[in-house]
Amino acid sequence: MYSGLCVVAFLHVLESAPAFSVALFAATALLILLALQVCYFSRPGGPPRSPLTYWVLAAQACLIFVPAQQFGQAWVALPSLLAGTVLLVLPPAAAVTAFVAILAITARTQETLTDSALDVAYIVVGGLVAALEVFGLTRLAGLITELHAARSELGKVAVARERTRFARDLHDLLGLSLAAIGPKSAAASTALTADPDKARAELREILVVARHALADVRLIANGYRELSLREESRTVEALLAASNVDVRMELNHGELPAHIRSVVVAVLRAGVANVLHHTSVARCDITMRQAGRTIALDIVDDGVTGRCPTEESSFDGGLESLADRVRRLGGTLVEGPDPDGRFGLHLTIPVSGRPELAAAPDEVEHVPRYAALLATGLMNVVFVGFLCAAMLHLLYLTRDPLVLAFSATCLAVLVALQLLWVSRPGVRIGSPSRYVVVAVQAVLVYLPLAVFPQAWVSVPGLLAGTALLVFRPATGWLGFVAVVASVPWAQGSSGLIDVFLAVTATVITGLVTYGLTWMAGSVSELRAARRALAHAAVAQERLRFARDLHDLLGLSLSAITLKAELAFRAMKVDPARAASELGEIVSIARLALADVRLVASGYRDLSLNEESRSVESVLAAANVDVRMDLRYGELRAEVRTVLATVLREGVTNVLRHSRGGHCEISVRRHGDMVVLEIVNDGVSVSFEGPGNGIRNLTERVTTVGGELTAGVGADGRFRLRAQVPA
Repeated sequence: MYSGLCVVAFLHVLESAPAFSVALFAATALLILLALQVCYFSRPGGPPRSPLTYWVLAAQACLIFVPAQQFGQAWVALPSLLAGTVLLVLPPAAAVTAFVAILAITARTQETLTDSALDVAYIVVGGLVAALEVFGLTRLAGLITELHAARSELGKVAVARERTRFARDLHDLLGLSLAAIGPKSAAASTALTADPDKARAELREILVVARHALADVRLIANGYRELSLREESRTVEALLAASNVDVRMELNHGELPAHIRSVVVAVLRAGVANVLHHTSVARCDITMRQAGRTIALDIVDDGVTGRCPTEESSFDGGLESLADRVRRLGGTLVEGPDPDGRFGLHLTIPVSGRPELAAAPDEVEHVPRYAALLATGLMNVVFVGFLCAAMLHLLYLTRDPLVLAFSATCLAVLVALQLLWVSRPGVRIGSPSRYVVVAVQAVLVYLPLAVFPQAWVSVPGLLAGTALLVFRPATGWLGFVAVVASVPWAQGSSGLIDVFLAVTATVITGLVTYGLTWMAGSVSELRAARRALAHAAVAQERLRFARDLHDLLGLSLSAITLKAELAFRAMKVDPARAASELGEIVSIARLALADVRLVASGYRDLSLNEESRSVESVLAAANVDVRMDLRYGELRAEVRTVLATVLREGVTNVLRHSRGGHCEISVRRHGDMVVLEIVNDGVSVSFEGPGNGIRNLTERVTTVGGELTAGVGADGRFRLRAQVPA
């Protein structure tokens, strides 16, 4: 396009038959102008924001306005290059002011040269269209580059939002379950000798709660779920009653939307978790009423006034997170002592609240949305500008109303077809329809030329651009060349310069049509691709999250279940052992809560030494004869984490599925490799097929360049082996 403008200007200079030196001066100025435009202002990424840019802009202005004093009409269209450039370089307010000023100077120059209103209108419309083409082609090219470069940012934002949702759901679903284990273990330990029946009842409840927590882990890992308010109310009522809390529950409400029900259940769980943390609570009143389109939930207890300590809390900032969710739905969540001295949690929320969105598209995709609007807006303005310029050109040739009306109708239909079908982003023209589109455009282009030769100069370029867009490359370029070649014949041009002008104008229009349409389509496709990348990133984060829940919480929750069963069996024969197991349950529950935080916040560096001691203790508690051989030296943090995770998962499977009584664990370094082996004498049913656990571990080991194998050996023992670079 830039070359075409300069070629047209040079052809107009040659029309006046100048001296060789004058023609050489014009050619030199135009070549420098073209080089500045192509190599500096329109290069990928746009011109840099630096003082040099303003000096180059000043040089471009001199190359445009100084020769204009000598070449007059031949040079009058070139300020459109400068007008487009100022939109690229200057700040918005200054750019618009300079843009209008350049068009005004162009109009004034044309008026001085010819004193014709038609000339002024034609040069202003043509300059406006050309300037927008300069700006649009450069800016869209830069935006496409930016979108490519920043395509991962949307995924990062989506993952951050998804991670926040994970943290919230971990608190909402696991907080109550894990919070109940500590107080119940303490109560069971206290009643161990004084009231064995009560201790056994508490242990049964611990088993129920631990299994409930495992079920919630699966639910979180699998995604959102529909929470049942009735089911949750029965669950919390049973937990409070099992904790010797006199609970009085009154639920009076109609059918609630899923997103409101989810928030109410989360508040109910958080409130009851807070009650369970205070051993002095004797009574708790839970009331839920619906008045019109408003739901009110009150959870009031007579225990310690205030929230449970942070170290005992199921998740830091849980109530603050819930309060934010409630506020987004137009409600309020208040906690604190009531006038009668009892501690209360009070929720008020409108039933008509709008569902929460996982990500706000207008926040996440501000730049892509702007790019799409810019692309389509520029196309609309440019093509409408083509229509206006063509009609103004026709006014030079005739004032016949019939010719003008017929040509205007053909041109309007041609531009409408271009905007609404050919160049509209997202439209896919199939094989049969593409020929119809090209045929209709051909009729609209050539029929007015048959009625009135030389009706317009550049309009056939729309047909040439369409050929590039709808056909395969070879066919498209063949059609493009055919349209350009037909222009001199169709318009009956005789002079050599007129032929060059007509051909150049058609080529420019065709390439601009193709370029703007292709770029607008690319922006739309990039938006879709970025969304797809964001969804893929979220899906990957879900897999990571599910894997970490399985790897980090599996052992802890399995150990709680195991120790509760051991304590239950040891109550009669060895009360001291039962008390010890109950104490360890409290410690493991706290570790599980810490792991919940770690899973929600991201990866962590696990200590292989700590995990080794932990699994040795758990296996010994399960009456498994364990032998450990740890000789691995210094390892990278990521290698330690992977091996610690494999160790956790391997021991978890031993506890869950193995029927053996012996387990050997070794971590040894062999040169540049470190090998972890877990061997037990019971067949692990979880590894009879390619289960989720082995797949998760295989992925983890593969990421650090290692290899994992699992299966039953010739000796009948099950062996899990991970070999990774040290």
